[in-house]
Amino acid sequence: MASSHPQRSPHLQDILERARPRLEPEVEEAERSLKESRPAIATPMLDVVFRDGKIRSFNYAYLAEVEFEPGDTLTLKFSSGATVCIEGRGLAKHRVQVRQHRAEAIQESSESELALDTEGISQVERIHITEGENS
Repeated sequence: MASSHPQRSPHLQDILERARPRLEPEVEEAERSLKESRPAIATPMLDVVFRDGKIRSFNYAYLAEVEFEPGDTLTLKFSSGATVCIEGRGLAKHRVQVRQHRAEAIQESSESELALDTEGISQVERIHITEGENS
């Protein structure tokens, strides 16, 4: 069966081979090892951690909306239909982190942490998750 690609003359093939940039063997080997040593890129997820130790993770790719109400309620709506409602104080910092996909976890504060009345700290009093129609 004949090839659909025209054959190059040996002279032209030789010129093209010599014109191609060549790297030192050490450089080529280093590039190969760098590709092999790269860690896998994890899919960014947000962990929602409850006071009792239960953890639920949500994929940031499905975060559709972040709503913040001063007084402090933060609502996260996911395209799966799940809604995470976070109540507490000082949650503006969490809103910014979540909006930028930088928060790794939002965790309910322990009873002893809630007893503290320190100005300017973030405290998560309650987390409610409701499942939507799409889940």
